[in-house]
This record gives sequence, C-alpha cells and structure tokens, in this order.
Amino acid sequence: MSDSVTVIGGAGFIGSHVSDQLTKIGYKVKIFDIKESPYLQKGQKIYTGDILDHGALHESIAGSKYVYNFAGVAEIKKAGSSPLDSLEQNILGTARSIDIAVKEGVEKYIFASSMYVYSDDEGGFYRTSKLSAESIIETYNKQYGINYVLLRYGTLYGPRAQSWNSLNKYVYQALNKGKIEYIGTGEEIREYIHVKDAARLSVDMIDTKYQNKSINITGTQVYTSLEMLNMIKEIANNKVEIQFKSSKESSDHYKTTPYRYIPKKAMKLVPEEFVDLGSGILDLMEKSDTED
Repeated sequence: MSDSVTVIGGAGFIGSHVSDQLTKIGYKVKIFDIKESPYLQKGQKIYTGDILDHGALHESIAGSKYVYNFAGVAEIKKAGSSPLDSLEQNILGTARSIDIAVKEGVEKYIFASSMYVYSDDEGGFYRTSKLSAESIIETYNKQYGINYVLLRYGTLYGPRAQSWNSLNKYVYQALNKGKIEYIGTGEEIREYIHVKDAARLSVDMIDTKYQNKSINITGTQVYTSLEMLNMIKEIANNKVEIQFKSSKESSDHYKTTPYRYIPKKAMKLVPEEFVDLGSGILDLMEKSDTED
C-alpha cells in the first residue's frame, strides 16, 4: 500500500492545515470535501462530494494507508438548530467512512472528536454525535481490528477559521465594530491552541506509538474568557468595548472544564514549541486588515 492519506474534510479549518503538514513531510494527500479547497497545494488531489455519498467517498479512500476524518457539523449552535443533519453527518458519515476504510485495508483511522465528550450536560447534539461516533470507531476496532486515534481538540484558533470560531469572531468584532459582544460571564476557562500547532500534533498520530488511543490536544495556554478579551482589547490599543450578555446559548458551552466523572481516559499531548496566544491574535488582526 502506498503512503497515501485521505483527509475527509480537508478543505476546512483544521483539515486543511493537517493536509498541508502531511504534504510537507512527503505524504500523497487526497482531500475529500463537500467543496473545492481554496488551499489546495501542489501534489494534493481533491475529491468533492458529500460524506454520505458512498461512491465518491470510496473513491477517495481506496488505496490510502491512513484516513483522517474532520468532516461533519462542528458548530454547537448549528448542531442544535439542525439536529438530524448533524447526526447524519457526524454519526452516519463516520460509520460510512470507517466501514470503507476497513474494507480497503486502511491501517489507521484518525477521527476529530471534541473535549465535549467529557461533559454530561453541555454540548447538546454536537456532543452526542461525537460521543456516538467515538463508540462506533471503537466497536469497528474490536470487530475488525482497524487501528484508530480519537483526537479531542481544545479551543482552536488561527488562519482559515470559520466565521463562528470564537477568537476569529471576537477579533472581527473588535476591528469592525469597536466592540465585542460576549455571551457569558467572562469567567469561563479555555485551553487555547493554534491550529498549526494542533495540525503538527495531529500528523504525529500516524506513528505506531499512538495506537487505539484517545488523545487530548488542548495546548498549554489557559485563560479565562475575560483575560482573552482583554488581550484583544489591548492589542487593539484599548479602543474596544466589551459587552457581556446572557443567553441560553451559553448554557450549551462548558464554563470551567468539560470534565465530568465519565470513564473516558485519554493522553494529553501538548506542543514543545507553540504559537503564543497574543502573537496569534495579532496575526489574525493583521490578516483581517489585509483582507479588508
């Protein structure tokens, strides 16, 4: 089998950065996504289709040694407003892709999960879909022997982020509106990790020492939401008003930690070198100015 890797959802935020890193170290990368990738690099091949389209998905996985799955609904709010679509994409899509991977003799299936699997109340349908997908993957391992890694990401930020990505959204509001509207109290605690750092760690999962494990990729930069917002304000020369609002939407997100006493052990992985949060925020602002 060749050293080909299929990256499902490889035109998106974290998926595109993982694709770039895989290409950088010499893998043949096949990207499967619902849309064309604006980040496609030389040597990468794009396959367009829905993850529920068995034929298109099979074509992209055939001949690959490894499969990454970053596809599906990743926004808690969208998952809550369109639960059926979220469950189909995140659960059935995962089942279809790993089933094809088994039949094609793929060596390892690497799945993008979430820290919300540790919660019992927060995360709504998003958490439910990720938790169900993890169980399906573990069962395929027991039944068919396919190796896997479950990646549970912390708070990702950086270039190519979706408009609803928290840091991306707050930087945009600061630069374009002069104020940041934050839903919550500001006491919420998050572990921030730059997407490029997360991508490098994600690519390390190909190593055989990461076999049939759950890995938390959350970084080492721990801040309250208020500290993060004040950092944006300071970098923007204090010309930003911060407004705190209360909403039911905030109840879907964890406050201090997603951990609850649910037996789901995982290894925590952090980068030895990483992008500092302040530097990352400045980079987002500079890119925003360039795009405007």
